[in-house]
Amino acid sequence: MDDIAVPIASTSGEDSVISFQHPWTLKVCQRQIEDETILLNVSRPFSTSYKHVQFTWALRLTDEYVLSNNAAVDSNRHVLLHLYYKEGPCPEVAVEEVRAQILDPVTNETLFAGLALSPTEFSRGSGWPIHMEKERRAEFTELVHKKVDSNLLVVVEIKMKESLFEPLNYLPDVETAFRSQRIEKAVNKFVDDVINGKIRIPDLEHVDEKQADKFSVHRLIFIYGVDSVSREISDNEQQSEICEQLVRNTFAHIYFERVLSREITYFDDFVTLVEGLTFAHLPALRKEVERFICQKVIEIQADMDPSFAKKLLLVSEKYNLEILKMVINGFLVDQIIGNSNPPKELVNITHELQQMAHEIRENENIENLVGAVVTDLQELTRRVRRVSLSHSPSQSSHSR
Repeated sequence: MDDIAVPIASTSGEDSVISFQHPWTLKVCQRQIEDETILLNVSRPFSTSYKHVQFTWALRLTDEYVLSNNAAVDSNRHVLLHLYYKEGPCPEVAVEEVRAQILDPVTNETLFAGLALSPTEFSRGSGWPIHMEKERRAEFTELVHKKVDSNLLVVVEIKMKESLFEPLNYLPDVETAFRSQRIEKAVNKFVDDVINGKIRIPDLEHVDEKQADKFSVHRLIFIYGVDSVSREISDNEQQSEICEQLVRNTFAHIYFERVLSREITYFDDFVTLVEGLTFAHLPALRKEVERFICQKVIEIQADMDPSFAKKLLLVSEKYNLEILKMVINGFLVDQIIGNSNPPKELVNITHELQQMAHEIRENENIENLVGAVVTDLQELTRRVRRVSLSHSPSQSSHSR
């Protein structure tokens, strides 16, 4: 399949570098754009995936005007190979190295090598040309133009740091939040006072806590708590905006650990908590719930019940828990790819999702929810293949 990346990992220093190889077989085509005939070929999206974190890319082979050092009038049209960052968990991603070569798809003979890109940061939705020596631009252009209406095999290698594939890195950084012991101490004291009834929440005085929605109460406590702690520690803080965000992250983590996490015993408790925090507009606390569930999934993934994973996927789709959704998608895609009959396995998963969707309390169209989940699974399965670690024999060949 020409939309599958075949990753091979190697280690480099403390932060391992994973090398993904993607073969793209294409028929070189020219297209008419207005009054000009240009060479234009775009690959299907393909994903570099590891530890259930995915980054999606695409290649484009085209001829463009490249300015010389003299002037625009001296510019020439050259064939260029671009790499584009299409989708992923972060808006910018750093790539350690990109290499590419052109092969004959029948004989596997190397027709052109030497395309390379040094460490570069990609922004989501944009791309960079993979460079070659200026002296070889004409050679590369001539080669590709001679192959118009014929097939070529482009093999691209993308090297990325392993730390980019840690799911929890894309949720609020708890460790960073705890770098301020002063904030932590102030938040813990506030939560102690709330639990022991020693603090007065102004807007809560007019609310009957026994009759009120408990998430409205959580919202009043959270907003007042963040404001109170921010004012308490901001006297000597110059960067108040950064400080407030630090307080919010720390408060959300401590409040979740000491109060909300006690409400999670069963799957339905998780659903109730996510739903309540969503409608109460408490994104910081929602992220803490998502982090908590992601951490549990990572801990038990080797023994995780696939049925539990499918329920989590439906909930993450319904409530837009993007990181949890990415992790569960990766888990199920591994299951599909590892099956002896992937298409049949996808059909079986679809039937199970339809049955499970009825167990989730909702008013929306179940078919739309399941349809969106299955479409994502189908697309990701086409884009992803297992990762093999060439220098880590103690680890398995794919994301675990």
